[in-house]
Amino acid sequence: MDLAKICNVDKNLLDNKIKELLENDQSFPTHLKDQLYKLIFSSGKRIRPIFTVLGSYFGDNNKEEVYKLAAIFELIHTASLIHDDIIDKADTRRGNQTIHTQNGVYNALILGNYLVALTSEYISNYDFENLYYNSFKVTDLCESEINQQSLLFNFNITFREYITKTKNKTALLIAASMLGGAKLSGVSKRTLKILYNYSINLGISFQIFDDILDFTQDKEILGKPNGADLMNGNITLPVIFSLTDKKIASKIRLLNENSSFEEFNNCINCILKSSAIEKSKKISKKYINKAMKAIVKLNHPKKQMLIDIIKELEKRTF
Repeated sequence: MDLAKICNVDKNLLDNKIKELLENDQSFPTHLKDQLYKLIFSSGKRIRPIFTVLGSYFGDNNKEEVYKLAAIFELIHTASLIHDDIIDKADTRRGNQTIHTQNGVYNALILGNYLVALTSEYISNYDFENLYYNSFKVTDLCESEINQQSLLFNFNITFREYITKTKNKTALLIAASMLGGAKLSGVSKRTLKILYNYSINLGISFQIFDDILDFTQDKEILGKPNGADLMNGNITLPVIFSLTDKKIASKIRLLNENSSFEEFNNCINCILKSSAIEKSKKISKKYINKAMKAIVKLNHPKKQMLIDIIKELEKRTF
């Protein structure tokens, strides 16, 4: 899945802008910077910055400034990954040791917080207040994580609660990235609304498919064990659908943080054999269709890129 190629994103320029943002702080410890570089430049998909650049195509594209903003969104995402890995007690990320396993939780938290502070300083230079306050808040991402923690091993989570969590945790940052590039390029309010509806639905679909891959993808490619979300108590859509199957629901509901690997693995295999994965794919497709519907009335030569992204995501295998 090469979204950068579809969107004609200059990866070298983007990477250089990320490095520039980090190099501006001369007091930043070299060993921590090296670990950040390893995390950021180890085969990440660059979804958020790609959407920033894509959003800019619908206005007057100021390439240098747009790529700087795109780099900021990648650093915001990186901060969330560091914090997520701590919360999930993950040992690896993209095949490498996670930051907190290398430096300890305390130092990793400080590093994640540093990135949040750094990106807040940078993004405060842009006139985005009205745009973001009307669409979403920066705190939505944090609130979604708090909400997720309160729902750990809660097998009574509803479909609506799951979608809300998915929207706030993943889709909003993707939408914010796209609208940032669009706003910076002077896109009209009408087009901003269209791009928001497109990206928010695409983001939800993207996360649902991530949750499916957590069960179906080869663990060597995924970089973590199959069913890691369930082992961490995160109840995703495949699990929610599995809980409607009386044959396996009772087994799943017995799981808790003290359950053995064998108990988790048994439930994971049951989920894979059930209809839950196919049902989840249908919901992912539903949000893909919503994204396509959002751009029906968009009249712009770059519209085809939005369609091509949808087609590419539908073929996604990792």
